[in-house]
Amino acid sequence: MEAVLALDIGTSSCKGALYSVEGRSLAVASESYPLDRRAPGFVEQDPAGYVAAARNVCRTLLAGVRSVRIQAAGISTQTPTLIFCDAEGKALAPAIIWQDSRAAAEAAELEAVDSSIRRQWFGMNLPIGAAATPSKVLWMRRHRPEVWNTTRWIVQPKDYVAFQLTGEMATDRWCAKGLASIATGRFDGGYLQYLDTPVDRSPLAGMPDAITGRVVARAASDWGLPPGIPVITGWSDAMAGMLATGALHEPLTGFVLSGTSEIIGLSRVPGGAEVKGLFTVPTAVLPLENVEVEYGPVSGGGGTLEWLARLATKSVAEVLALVQERGETLSSIIFRPYLDGERAPYWNHRLAASLEGLRSEHTLADLVQAVLQGVALQERLVLERSEQGAPASVVVLAGGGSRDAAWNRIRANVLQRRLLVLNDPEASLRGVALLAWAGTGALRLANPALSWFAAEEFLPNTDFAFETRLLTNRFLLVQ
Repeated sequence: MEAVLALDIGTSSCKGALYSVEGRSLAVASESYPLDRRAPGFVEQDPAGYVAAARNVCRTLLAGVRSVRIQAAGISTQTPTLIFCDAEGKALAPAIIWQDSRAAAEAAELEAVDSSIRRQWFGMNLPIGAAATPSKVLWMRRHRPEVWNTTRWIVQPKDYVAFQLTGEMATDRWCAKGLASIATGRFDGGYLQYLDTPVDRSPLAGMPDAITGRVVARAASDWGLPPGIPVITGWSDAMAGMLATGALHEPLTGFVLSGTSEIIGLSRVPGGAEVKGLFTVPTAVLPLENVEVEYGPVSGGGGTLEWLARLATKSVAEVLALVQERGETLSSIIFRPYLDGERAPYWNHRLAASLEGLRSEHTLADLVQAVLQGVALQERLVLERSEQGAPASVVVLAGGGSRDAAWNRIRANVLQRRLLVLNDPEASLRGVALLAWAGTGALRLANPALSWFAAEEFLPNTDFAFETRLLTNRFLLVQ
């Protein structure tokens, strides 16, 4: 059987899978790596850990199947996570991951730059916060000159891992936002002048289904891969996940990608107004035509539930079990899941989580339900902003946070929209596998087999429609 290798360099682990051209998952494996929170606001990882985990996952996958011929490899990535490399591709410092907020002062300075100038630099209206790529770049320029002066390439984890396989440094235009302009795939001259540097430190940025290079003999032996197979450029975990939901194939398809954090948004026909606080992904950087995407990444998600489980000294499965028998109810407690500040739509790392309406009669089960409902309310907030009055015809849910039926019922009732839950929760892997098959020419992204998008339906209880609107109004944070 022919298959492609899909890898996702996530926040807490590298996951991998093998997919047939019909979208069947043949094997899945993962390996975790740690986060380093060495100081307040600092969140880093060792780039060598990405490579080791990806190699081990690859070898595990290939050892567990027989008579499978690997046709291509593709990688998705957490983002914006920056690795500063020298001319030989060696990492010069730990990766600064997307959760890092050290660059708050730099973000404030960049926000003061006229928005039309920033649009010229980046080719888009790029929301600026402490975690944004330009803020991190400016921080490195000012605080670690010994790293900055030696840096030739600034790349994402997937690009760094792909370099180990191919010896070629490349990226895609969407992951390069905040470095290269998404219009040109290169640093803008005005941005270089602002940074006071003549060096374009981004690899050439192209399309996510393009072939970056081919597996070199040394890497093939080490990873257990056939030499010479193509490695595609790949995409962010968010964009790969969107592709797996089918949203890029049909305008007005909403999506929620639920992992440690979440991605929420809507596909639409090109030309709509940009929404403040959200990303607009134009057709020019998508591998499909006649569609664009409005979306926002949020900080809450599965990580919020893990936080509550730690406080309760229980496992995630144990706290979820507390709400599984409660039936269809809504909590009167409002939980705002801003444990690490918030990204979309506020882009304010100083925001704090809050509980409203808590009383002595409430139990741990009430708190669990409030947390799950609070994450769903944040999903609704971002989704409604992306819709701009044109509601989603359906919302597709995928990711690790989609595995629990009780949470999915809460989501459907809070969102008050038809919910489809992908049968394969590994949306980022599935999306990058689609890109890899497209890169080989064996599959057309415009019309892959419907089996790629198999899902289970959850319908909202419309009796809750008025109550969820009141909850949403209470939930809103006034800036």
